[in-house]
Amino acid sequence: MYNKKQTTKPQVISYDRVKSYMQWMIERYGDYSAKALLQKANVLFKDDTQFNEPALDYLIERDIVNDLRYAQRLTMSLTEKNIGPNKIKEKLYAKSFSSQIINECVSAIETTDEDYFDKALILKIRKFGEEPIEEIKLKQKALRHLIAKGFSYSIANKAVSYSSDEY
Repeated sequence: MYNKKQTTKPQVISYDRVKSYMQWMIERYGDYSAKALLQKANVLFKDDTQFNEPALDYLIERDIVNDLRYAQRLTMSLTEKNIGPNKIKEKLYAKSFSSQIINECVSAIETTDEDYFDKALILKIRKFGEEPIEEIKLKQKALRHLIAKGFSYSIANKAVSYSSDEY
């Protein structure tokens, strides 16, 4: 009555198959860091990983995989979302970029403490209103919120205590 599921023979792992899988991942899901792409290939082709690194090297040579370009684009995107430098670093580490690339991208952001203060102030006003926060529990909540968004304590404290009458 029920047909047995036909067993498919396992496909042979080859250089071209690994390379086309990596290209398919990039086309389908967008950019990947080289390390993340290699990890995905190592999971899928765990029986024979000899072709993974040469296929990745081919993509790097052809500039299909470029960690610096991807990290810079991701950094600009996160900067536009009013995220502080600490949170940007954390997100880049999560994407498995090298610390050299992360430092280069974060230092390339042309912002001063005043710019970060403006971004923190925007987030504070959006969530807690324009008035300076005096109540201790609410102030702590606002500080935690801004610090979680990647701003330093000094900038977060300045934004929470900011009054439009001061300037």
